[in-house]
Amino acid sequence: MRSNEQQRQRPIVVPGEYVGDSRFHVPGLNVLKLSDRMLSTTVGLVRTDGKRVDVVALRSFYQPKVGDLVVGIVREPGTAGWTIDINSPFLAFLPLSEYPEKRIRLTRDSMGRVLEAGTVLIGLVKDASIFSSPVLTLKGKGLGVVSNGFLLSITASKVPRLIGKKGSMLSTIEKGANVKLTVGQNGRLIVHSEDLNVVTKVREVIGMIEKESHVYGLTERVEALLAGRRL
Repeated sequence: MRSNEQQRQRPIVVPGEYVGDSRFHVPGLNVLKLSDRMLSTTVGLVRTDGKRVDVVALRSFYQPKVGDLVVGIVREPGTAGWTIDINSPFLAFLPLSEYPEKRIRLTRDSMGRVLEAGTVLIGLVKDASIFSSPVLTLKGKGLGVVSNGFLLSITASKVPRLIGKKGSMLSTIEKGANVKLTVGQNGRLIVHSEDLNVVTKVREVIGMIEKESHVYGLTERVEALLAGRRL
C-alpha cells in the first residue's frame, strides 16, 4: 500500500498559469518571467530543482540541442552523407566527414552500402541551428551503428524522468533488469540484450514511467515491478 506522500501528484498547469515568484526562483524550461511572476507557457507538470522551476510538457516533440545523445534511424543516403530520422519534426544530417570510416567512395550506391536505410545508430548532435537541419556526428566513444539489441521509445519529455537525478532511475532499471541501456534525449533507447524477457520487463517499466511520471514514489514502484512485486 502506498502512503499519502507517495500518492501525492505533481501539479499540472496550463499556459498562463502562475508557477512561482521570480524573487525566490529562477525560470527554467517552458516558464516565462513577467515582473515578479513566473507563468507556464505550456500544459505540463511543474518540476522544482533547487531554485529552478521547469514545466515539463505532457506532450511534446523532441527539439535537438547541441551535445544531445540521440538514437537515429537512417532514412536515405546521399552523395555527401545520410539523412537521419531522430524522432523530431526535423530530419538530421550525418555528413561523410562525421562518419568514423574515412575511405568511402562518394557515390550514392556506395553510401547506401555503408549505412543502409533502416540502420539504427547512436549519434551526437553537433549543430542544431534553427535555420538548417541538425548535424550529427558518430565520432566519439559509444557512438556508431547499433549491431544488436532492441529499439524502444518513450515520450521525449519523459526522458529526464527515465534517467532520474544523476542517473538514479536509469541505474535502478539497469540493475533490476540486469541489462545495459542507451537512452537518447530524443525519446529512443536501446536495450542491449537479445533476451525477450528482459526487453519485455524494460518495456513495462517504460510504460509505467509514461503513465505515472507525475506520481511521487515512482522509483519504489519501478523497483517493485522489476522485482515482481506489487505496491
